Amino acid sequence: MKSTRSEYLNFFNNWLHYQFPRNADMVRNVVIMREVKNIIDSDQEAAYWGDRDCWTMYDIASKKVQSRAIEGITA
Repeated sequence: MKSTRSEYLNFFNNWLHYQFPRNADMVRNVVIMREVKNIIDSDQEAAYWGDRDCWTMYDIASKKVQSRAIEGITA
């Protein structure tokens, strides 16, 4: 069964907070979730990513966040 965008985002959010549950992780978790919401922009994307591991999505989102931060510093 394929997940919808809403289902995937809820699942990933729960997974993220399970992996990084500390208060110190809260801001980073929010930033990562914003990026994941940009990546998973449709039910088709959710269906594609729903069958893949969360660590891959986490790595992609983290790299995009880091890239944006570096651009902001060097601009």
